Amino acid sequence: MTKINYQQIYEEEVSEHAKTSSEKPARFFELSHQDRTMVEDLVDAGYRRALEDNLDPGILAETAALAEEMSEQLRQFASMLQSYVSRQDPEDV
Repeated sequence: MTKINYQQIYEEEVSEHAKTSSEKPARFFELSHQDRTMVEDLVDAGYRRALEDNLDPGILAETAALAEEMSEQLRQFASMLQSYVSRQDPEDV
């Protein structure tokens, strides 16, 4: 699993308004152990959810099909260009 910098997320991504309105300190290491654990658990859950959502087998299958279609279109385009170039008079090039 990727190393997550909880301190950076808390200090840079959580708005000052959210921290102030919940009466939490501005700095991660000023949080109580329980609050740090809660932040870490929430970040980990969000990370897992993002991975699950983005690695959904259905979405991956659709992405693979789209990539295959794009590959075929590029192959046909390359073929057309090669055919055009090969028909040109060498003196015109």
